[in-house]
Amino acid sequence: MHEKLISDVGKGPEVERNKRAVCLISGGLDSAVATAVAKSRGFDLYFLFVDYGQKTLERERDCVAKLAEHYKPTEVRSLNMRWLKDIGQSALFDPETPLNEGNFLLEYVPFRNTILLSAATAWAEVLGADAIFVGSSGGDHICPDNSPAFIRAFQEVAIQGTLLKKDIKIEAPLMETDKRGTVILGEELGVPFELTWSCHNNTEAACGHCSNCVARRDAFDSFHTADPIPYQQM
Repeated sequence: MHEKLISDVGKGPEVERNKRAVCLISGGLDSAVATAVAKSRGFDLYFLFVDYGQKTLERERDCVAKLAEHYKPTEVRSLNMRWLKDIGQSALFDPETPLNEGNFLLEYVPFRNTILLSAATAWAEVLGADAIFVGSSGGDHICPDNSPAFIRAFQEVAIQGTLLKKDIKIEAPLMETDKRGTVILGEELGVPFELTWSCHNNTEAACGHCSNCVARRDAFDSFHTADPIPYQQM
């Protein structure tokens, strides 16, 4: 089941040569794989990274810079949206609150994905881009703005709210798969997983306990393959 899905999603029925795609990229595994899908479909890539006050900011920024060296996007932009931290209500902002198996819901940043997609849509409209690629995954059940229904709804927002003569397509190529399927797809597309970072807690060695770490380790373990990033001893 996964193999057919990955073939369909990863390679795509069409190769969109010389078209532009804004890639919302965080330095994480999911957004890196979504970016690789865009690259495989022949899009010219435009990276958008957002500083929203997350406690792993510097590690994420470093990963994005390394992924940019690998994928050679036409342009890389970083947006300052630290007002999201000012609004608060997420442990992603608080170094004193470790995220673990018992408090996954504290990872949610209210309306973050909607806000990030709105920024990506604005830049896509300026660029005359054809698509926005986002790493929203079917394996993430924490964030309400990370679901097929949400992506469909935001697609309609983008259609209704822009002046372009063409529609900007919101691409979430991982939406119908889980972390294991994402890793399979990333392997097929040659994603440099060693350049990505998923942990919500740490910047030196991944904690292994936040939802991203748990899902990522389980995915690699299912292949009896070591995740190439460092983890704390567990």
